[in-house]
Amino acid sequence: MAEKRKGQRIREEKKVIIEAYPGSKNSRQKNIIYALTRDFSKGGVRLLTDRFFPVGLLLKITLSLSRTGQIVNVVAKVKWVKNFHTSDLFEMGIEYVHEIPESVLSMMKNHQEQVAKAPSDASK
Repeated sequence: MAEKRKGQRIREEKKVIIEAYPGSKNSRQKNIIYALTRDFSKGGVRLLTDRFFPVGLLLKITLSLSRTGQIVNVVAKVKWVKNFHTSDLFEMGIEYVHEIPESVLSMMKNHQEQVAKAPSDASK
């Protein structure tokens, strides 16, 4: 199976807030849902949540950057959803609708620098 990802994924778990984007089909439900990121890339985010969101739905994602405390809002579209049958959890891939904010790129760069500085298992 061919790889569909547009960029390198960075594993990082962060708490995020998900809302249906204003004007989308579910935007009348003013539910704020908390989720956990699994990884990030320049093209999108993989999330874990206890709420189902249909493919194609526009979402507003709010995350806090741990180093700076900056709050970042991005608009993203649900691209795929996977249900874990043993629980009420859903994993979903979301793709940024607009260009990724510079602050998220900075977070990814900082993460890569930290990984590069960390001693490898081979040096132990």
